[in-house]
Amino acid sequence: MRRRLFGFLFVFTILCCLSAYAQIIQTGSLYGTVKDTEGEPLPGVSVTIKSPALMEPQLSKATTAKGEYRFSGLPSGLYTVTFELTGFKTYVREDVQISVGQTRTVDEVLEMSAVQETVVVSGKAPVLDVKNPTMATSYRKEFLENVPTQRLRIGNYFEIVPGASNSTFHGSTPDDQAFMVDGVNISDPLSGSILASWGFDIMEELSVDTGALPAEFGNARGAVINAVTKSGGNEFTGMASFYFRNKSFQAVNTTGTPLEGRFEGFRFENDASFQLGGPVIKDKLWFFTAGQYFWYDEYVSGYPYDQPNNVPYGHKRIYIPYLKLTWQPGSSDRFVFSYVYKNFKADATGANQFQTVDTTGVQNNPDNTFNLQYTKILGSNVTLDFKLGYVTHLLATRAKHDTIQIRDTVTRLYSQNLQWDDISERPRLQFTTNGTYYLDDWLGNHELKTGLDVMFGWYRTRDSYFTDPITGLDGILYTSNGVPSYLLHYDAFDRKNRMLFIGGFAQDSWRITDRLALNLGLRYDHQEGIVPAQGQDRTPVIYQGVTYDPRVPESFKPMIWNTVSPRVGLAYTLTGDGKTVLKASYGRYFLTLYGEYFGRNLNPNSSISWRVHLNPDGTPYGDPYLFSAAVSSQLDPNLKVPRIDEVTVGVEREIMADTKLGVRYIKKWDRNIIEDMDMNALDMDALANGQIVWTNYIPYTVTDPFNDQSITFYGVDDTSITSAAYITNPPGAKRDYDGIEVTFDKRYSHNWQVFASYVYAYARGNRDLTGGYSSLYDNPNTLTNVFGRDSRVYPHQFKLQGTWGGPWGIMIGGEFTYLAGAYYTRQVRSGDLGISLSQGNTTIYAEKKGSREYPDRKLLDLRAEKSFRFGRYKIAFMLDVFNVFNANTTTSWETISSSSSIVFNQTTGLLTPRIMRLGVKFEF
Repeated sequence: MRRRLFGFLFVFTILCCLSAYAQIIQTGSLYGTVKDTEGEPLPGVSVTIKSPALMEPQLSKATTAKGEYRFSGLPSGLYTVTFELTGFKTYVREDVQISVGQTRTVDEVLEMSAVQETVVVSGKAPVLDVKNPTMATSYRKEFLENVPTQRLRIGNYFEIVPGASNSTFHGSTPDDQAFMVDGVNISDPLSGSILASWGFDIMEELSVDTGALPAEFGNARGAVINAVTKSGGNEFTGMASFYFRNKSFQAVNTTGTPLEGRFEGFRFENDASFQLGGPVIKDKLWFFTAGQYFWYDEYVSGYPYDQPNNVPYGHKRIYIPYLKLTWQPGSSDRFVFSYVYKNFKADATGANQFQTVDTTGVQNNPDNTFNLQYTKILGSNVTLDFKLGYVTHLLATRAKHDTIQIRDTVTRLYSQNLQWDDISERPRLQFTTNGTYYLDDWLGNHELKTGLDVMFGWYRTRDSYFTDPITGLDGILYTSNGVPSYLLHYDAFDRKNRMLFIGGFAQDSWRITDRLALNLGLRYDHQEGIVPAQGQDRTPVIYQGVTYDPRVPESFKPMIWNTVSPRVGLAYTLTGDGKTVLKASYGRYFLTLYGEYFGRNLNPNSSISWRVHLNPDGTPYGDPYLFSAAVSSQLDPNLKVPRIDEVTVGVEREIMADTKLGVRYIKKWDRNIIEDMDMNALDMDALANGQIVWTNYIPYTVTDPFNDQSITFYGVDDTSITSAAYITNPPGAKRDYDGIEVTFDKRYSHNWQVFASYVYAYARGNRDLTGGYSSLYDNPNTLTNVFGRDSRVYPHQFKLQGTWGGPWGIMIGGEFTYLAGAYYTRQVRSGDLGISLSQGNTTIYAEKKGSREYPDRKLLDLRAEKSFRFGRYKIAFMLDVFNVFNANTTTSWETISSSSSIVFNQTTGLLTPRIMRLGVKFEF
């Protein structure tokens, strides 16, 4: 016992130094126990697995003295498992599905036999993970390739996940997710959104975890979304496809609405893709390559407002090439290299009903993603993975002219030009290792993990504005019903920021008995926001005798976060047949220090702004006012790192072959929310005592004509006082979430599959589910009626997707979605009610946030496919129909009730009308 314990401690220490941050998991595991008909364990049983996903023809292991076996590091795919022992019948289990990050348990009972006999067991492949507390959703290629999905954005796939709505997952914000391709985190170092992207036909599996994340997952407080790409194989395979639709394929659903007569939708859409994979050296070296070119023109409702007919908005999405090489020189070594290029181009970025053609931007957005992974197997109990990933990202949005942009505060219309040229570079470099040590027969079985993850991120933004010929200032010109009102000046800047993440964890997935497994973990994260030396070419600005210097002579670190996150999970098999599992978890998740949390307000080399009053002829008068500069910002020395505490409790039941039913309750508390407040307009002593007292605002109370109730606006008292951001945890800022999730999962077998889910979601708080800083605590107007239901989360969500393969090469796929009405809030504007505030026209909530609901959404999409086979060649013709019943449900309408020129609750957006799409696909 002492020798075993010493060996465990030694190996565990080595893993702590060498191994892994398991966010890079790209494989699953297979575990089981073999017994005889008397219930006694059978040692020495030969367990052999085969799969097209394996580079080696097969893998074999013998069961231990307790009749146990384990295969780890298995690529996603379908496996055949064979159990052989002299004197017993041979049993073969077919279609055992291995998914990334999950453990499949396949137990077997062998019956004695005097003669050699093989028993093929079909339709009994396990569908439950009885070891892990997570209830992950996995979509394999058979689903991804056959369900009708808009192929515009990879995020279209994410919205089918239970609990997903408007880029949130069970009450998380858009920057709470971790987006990965083959384990490489492609989240934006600035905002946490998807940094890069990939083609739609290269995925072998899409795995989404939306709760109960173990300690190995860091940099995520919501969902972990991992796309596992195809790898080729020992046989050559290929595919070429083309999808097409145009204006004539689209119905009209605007009749009888304010949008009647304005076409919204696609002028045309072309989508061409290919893929090819196979062996370079059989059983040793595979390749896979793919590409997609997507070009389309679309119409946006009401755009442009200054022309009688809509003008198309052109896009190009290029995913060429994708290249992946998989090399396995021996059974204990595996190398994988992949590269993907993506570029998104658009000629009218920002197009909407308030824009002209000239006020939209020209966008160019190229990305490169590199991924190198090495896996080393050390004996039967230790596996190490090493991974290096590098992503480059350029987001360039440029104006079409060099004139200043004009915005009208009454009509909300923009004119003349885009506001700026905005060039943003956001590369990230990531190194991770992954190690697993299996310790058996020591108070149960243990799967021990520990490791390290290092990420460097860069964020550089170059913004330049355009000059007003009358004032000679750069910025944006504001008018009131066409009459010049004021000019908002901005300085040009070239801002640079860096981020460093170092994360480590220790975790034990402990199978105490055949029925009980615990997942115990603790992780530590160190995060730094770094501002390097920069801005030496800029000139300091003097305002009211104070010098504001945007230059950064020496590098400094405005934010350094150190956090410890406990994670505890439980999986308990309730029934002896292993088909009902109780799962529960508690986890603490901390916010990732993305660039937007320190890179704008705490980097002095940011924009300096102020306002200038304008006469009706556009000439300036008076002194500059409402001055703001990042150099005057301060950080709360007692700032707490934002965190989410999460509790989940659920039950999964295998109700029939290949089918499971799950019920889960999820509760989240989002606390220590970080925001920027204007410290020069606050009583800072009161703030230190947990109270918000505004000192530079005057209340103006008027009657709201909508309901004859009193409502108060707040005007800036002294406009000469500068604005200075204070980064803090505002008292009372919070978000809460309660969700009940019911899932039904019939995996693909017997030519059909179904995924169904119902989610009840109750998201509320005084901070919306948006990432980064908001305007919530900028002034007292933003806090009016601010606590309530969140507009991003639908209270009731029902999603149903499935495919059926019929005779004669016919396949039918469909997706139905029901979303109960999203919440919105009536608003009023100060200028409409006769109040002239010194800071300009101001909009506030006129009632409790989330008091109103949009109509419920019901959408049905269908696919019909007919294929023809010629030996190993296949050609298929597809017809997709989106919004089959041509529903014209309102998705947005006017929320301002105080204006004589704006009709409250007038429809401004509808569901996309019925659209047909034709496709053809050739495969071999």
